[in-house]
Amino acid sequence: MSSAKESKALIKDIRETIKLGKHAEAVPKCQRLLKMEPENAMAYLLLGAAYQNLDKAEAARSLRKSIEYTEGPAPTALQGLANCAPSEELPEVYDQLADLIPDKAADYLDKLFTLASDSTVAPACFAILKKRVKKPEDSHYAQIQEYLGRIWYAQDFEVAPEDKELFKTLMEALLKSSDTNTKSLVYKRYLKWLYKEKDYVACVRNACDMTASHPKDVYGYEWICKTYCENHEQPNRDSWLQELRNPVQVYAERLLELNPNSNLALLIKALDLFAEGQFVAARQLVLQAQQSHPAYKVTLELLARIHTELGAFKLALQLWEQLGQEHEAYAVCLSYEKDERKLREAVRILQKEGNLRALARCYFKLGELELLKDLPLDDITKAEFTQSPAEALQAIGNDESFEAQFLCGKLNTDLKNYTDALNCFLKATRLRPHFAECFDYLGRLYPLATGDSTRARKCYEKCISLNALAEEAVDALSFIYQELGEEELNETLLLNTLRHLSSNESIRLQYKLGLHFLQVKKWDNAIQCFRTVIKQDAGCMVYWESLGDAYSARGSYNSAIRVFQKIRELSPENSYALLQLASIKTTIRMFPEAIEDFDALLKMKPNYMPGLRGAAEAHIGLANSLKTQNLYGRSKQNLQLALEHLQSAFLQPEAQGMVWLWRLMASVFVQTAQLPLSLANLDVAGSLAKREEPVAYLSRKDLLLLAQRFYLCALKLKQNTYLLYELSLASYYSAIFVPEEAGSHLEMAAKVCKMVIKESGKRWQNWNLLGVINMHAAHENLPLAQHCFIQAVELEKKCFTAWTNLGVLYVKLDEIRLANEAFTRAQQACPTYANAWIGQAMVAEAIGEREEAFDLFRHCQQFEYHPEAALGFAHWVCEVLSSPESLNKPHNRHAIENMYADVYALDAINWYVQNEEADASTAALTFQGFLYSRKKLYRQAVEAFSRACKQCEPGADRDKLYTNLGYLYLQLGQADQAVNALNTVAHATFKPIIGLALAYFRSGQLQESYSIYNSVLGNVVGQDDDKASTILVAMASMIYAFQGEADTKTLLYQWFVRECLFYCIYIFLIISDGSVVYSVLLKGVPIQALYSSYALGILHRDNELSGMIMSELKAYAFKEEYCADVSYLTAHYVLINESAREALRYLQSRVRMFPHSASLRKVLLKFLLDYFVEDPSFKSITSNAALIALMLGHTNPKNGIKASEEAETTIYTSQAVSPVDRTCSLKLVQRAIRLNPTNQQARQLLATITAH
Repeated sequence: MSSAKESKALIKDIRETIKLGKHAEAVPKCQRLLKMEPENAMAYLLLGAAYQNLDKAEAARSLRKSIEYTEGPAPTALQGLANCAPSEELPEVYDQLADLIPDKAADYLDKLFTLASDSTVAPACFAILKKRVKKPEDSHYAQIQEYLGRIWYAQDFEVAPEDKELFKTLMEALLKSSDTNTKSLVYKRYLKWLYKEKDYVACVRNACDMTASHPKDVYGYEWICKTYCENHEQPNRDSWLQELRNPVQVYAERLLELNPNSNLALLIKALDLFAEGQFVAARQLVLQAQQSHPAYKVTLELLARIHTELGAFKLALQLWEQLGQEHEAYAVCLSYEKDERKLREAVRILQKEGNLRALARCYFKLGELELLKDLPLDDITKAEFTQSPAEALQAIGNDESFEAQFLCGKLNTDLKNYTDALNCFLKATRLRPHFAECFDYLGRLYPLATGDSTRARKCYEKCISLNALAEEAVDALSFIYQELGEEELNETLLLNTLRHLSSNESIRLQYKLGLHFLQVKKWDNAIQCFRTVIKQDAGCMVYWESLGDAYSARGSYNSAIRVFQKIRELSPENSYALLQLASIKTTIRMFPEAIEDFDALLKMKPNYMPGLRGAAEAHIGLANSLKTQNLYGRSKQNLQLALEHLQSAFLQPEAQGMVWLWRLMASVFVQTAQLPLSLANLDVAGSLAKREEPVAYLSRKDLLLLAQRFYLCALKLKQNTYLLYELSLASYYSAIFVPEEAGSHLEMAAKVCKMVIKESGKRWQNWNLLGVINMHAAHENLPLAQHCFIQAVELEKKCFTAWTNLGVLYVKLDEIRLANEAFTRAQQACPTYANAWIGQAMVAEAIGEREEAFDLFRHCQQFEYHPEAALGFAHWVCEVLSSPESLNKPHNRHAIENMYADVYALDAINWYVQNEEADASTAALTFQGFLYSRKKLYRQAVEAFSRACKQCEPGADRDKLYTNLGYLYLQLGQADQAVNALNTVAHATFKPIIGLALAYFRSGQLQESYSIYNSVLGNVVGQDDDKASTILVAMASMIYAFQGEADTKTLLYQWFVRECLFYCIYIFLIISDGSVVYSVLLKGVPIQALYSSYALGILHRDNELSGMIMSELKAYAFKEEYCADVSYLTAHYVLINESAREALRYLQSRVRMFPHSASLRKVLLKFLLDYFVEDPSFKSITSNAALIALMLGHTNPKNGIKASEEAETTIYTSQAVSPVDRTCSLKLVQRAIRLNPTNQQARQLLATITAH
């Protein structure tokens, strides 16, 4: 078979395979055919057909090869390609198919239009249709036009200049043939293009057509209105206006119905109103239109023209600058400015434009009078700028024009002819009722000509409504609002004005707004305003001062201080900043720092009244602060300094009329009078006190009387309920501190207080004071007092003071339950109010709750000092300490040992005695002496008991006081004073008698001492064995001191025998070598007696006596509190009878038994220093023992160690450490000297150490 036949057979086979749908089998056959004939177009065509359902890309590639190798048109391959080619190739395929297959041309054009919806191939489709539309003879021309037009508006392709007519033709055709929805889309594209091409006639005609076909679509109305707004002043306006089927206003109204916020419709209405001279209404519509399109040129131009007509030239100028236009209107606005640069710019423009009046105004403001005279001016302009006011008025004559009347008004105002000026401006206003400056002048003239401030306000409001930037009118109206208290209107006014100003132009009004916010207490807004103006002008100190004031008013004192310090850095001589700094420090209770600042201020300005007042207030504040700390002397000193500052203020001529000065001076007098009696005095200028001497010394009584007089002087200047209240309070204090005149002062206080209540009955403090006055014993009226307190608590449910006073009243009436309820309400209202807690403590005392009362008085010490709390707490502490039963209760013991109640009580009673001075009660002095003696402060205790003894009436109480005083003298070693005190006791008991015997003994009067002991011994024998034993021991010590060992042993024998008889204890007697040995086992013998007997035996080497006592001391040998004394005596017994080494071993064993006993370590240390100091092998041992002994004394915080005892231990330690560490030894001996400066042993040791 030939190759041609084989090819044909294969082609036939391929076709049959494809028809059977076996595309995959057809592909290899086609490829075999192509190997045989590589350029066979039919093979490629069949391969493309086979790939149609397998691989579109391969199908398209094969079909393109088929077209390539086909001679002439290849419609079959193109049709196949149309089904598999990518979209970017399809436009060209469809174009060719439309030409090759005319019968299906419409289908391919339709596919081409559908394909154009894809934006990526739309340009290619558009280009093909645009090429075909140039053939009008085409049978599908209408279809081509429609498709091209649709693609053109849908894809919004640019219209080239050469295609303008085509585009119009297509759009017109589309509008005729399309449905309603399509027409709407076409109109939007077409109208926009027509307006852009400035074909206003076609634009308006088609827009009118759209309004007819689409009456509810705003698009057509908007283009009509837009065309009118932007072209109504153009020369060719008649041509397009003829196309309108209704007046443009009809279209604008219809547009407003469809869109009430349409700026174009609003502008058309505004243009009509502007043409009619209704500028205010036109401005309102323009501003409404501007909200939706703020930068629309037509809106801005119309608004600028309206502002110019209203006289708001600055607002108009801002708009012209925003538009960037330079023309006559812009230059006229510039001519009303004050800035020279802007005036020069106006001259440049006006020299071209020819507005002579505006040019003359510029020359006049610039001072270029020669150029002004050269201008050909009209009479009015010449009169305004080149003539004097009188000449100008004469030249104007009877001219009734607006310009003439306005100028006449200004000239008459300059000449102060206010009535004539007012008439002229009224005439001018009638002629031009919308010119802002007329109303500005009317607002100024009404108060001057007629005194009518109401009309002035209305005129200013009208002026500002016409010109929001009429600065003088804004200032005047703001002042009027402030005077009338209409702060909200003032705020609105300032905010509206600031909206129209740039940041640089708004500084003054921004500051004024800040002052307004400061006035209405909107601190944050005020601070923001002041910060804004400071950013624009940081060099103005007034702005900084106002910012500091705002911070201070808000309570941000640290920020305020930083601001005023910044002012001081920028302007060191700024007195206001220094004043405010000091005032703020006074407010935050930094009184010393405030006083320093006030002193610096007064150094700059000695007679500066605010500085004098502030300094006085700072000193008063510091005095009150010191008073709460019980520093009364310094408090009085500051009150004296405050008085001196106020006296300096009184020297100023204007001072006599200042209420605050009289009031503050009276306050100083009253506060000083409340100090302790010795400090309740002041040195006052004689002229103020009405004394002849230059400086008068005023006592408490004089101060209170002078205070009342000053309050009366203040009341003459100004009637004030607060001053009356303070006068009543001063009278009440006079009754308290001058009891002999209490009746008259209380009567005065009650009378004044009733006046205050009559004037101000809703203030609870007034009722409370009247109640307090009526509770005083000299003016007692308890029912009225109860009524007053109840009125006070009804007015203010949380007035803890009134509740407390009511509770005190109920306590006085013995209504304990009601008192408890009243004090409870006071505590709920103010948990830190001390008086309420004191009242509850008194209630607890009244019902016998002793521990509760103790706790409540203790709780009161957490608050500030109160005399009743101090007395109550000291009383209960002393009672607990003097009662073993109470002290052993865990609650009370915890309060004493862990909470240091005795220390707090001592502080409290000290403050009380210091406060009361000579008026301190005997009980208070007794508490003070008792607590001092407990803390071993014997000298202070002696002073307290001495004062108590002098005040106390004769009786058992005074005897107890003298007994305590005598024993305190004994503690101080003042035996003679102790004898005198104890001899003063009228009815002596055992304790004062024994004390007197001891005092005689210590003063060397042994006979009297022994006689008293002997007489007392006879009285107590058989009644009190303990006392008898104690007396015998004391007598034995006296006999040993002055008669020797034998008599002492005899007396001790009596004591032993007495003890044996008293306690039925066995005695057995062993006689050895003619001597008597006593061996006793005693129960309840005083430990000191055993110590004395043991020491006696050791000193005189009486081993029998020592051995007997040592056997008795074995009962105490294992008790830590006795270990040191027992060990000391036993060690010396071993030392005498054996050796030092054995004694040391004994002490070491005792130390191991009681390792934490500091006193035992001290015994060991002293023994080592006494007997082993020369032994080199013991140097390190002695040093370590010394340091341990010193350290152990501080391990327990409850250990109470005297300074002298600590100094002694330190000296021993220094001696022990000296051979090992001389530097440490030196430090220790220096410490010992600091602990007890009078210790000569320490000083000698220091000299020895430093000498070596």
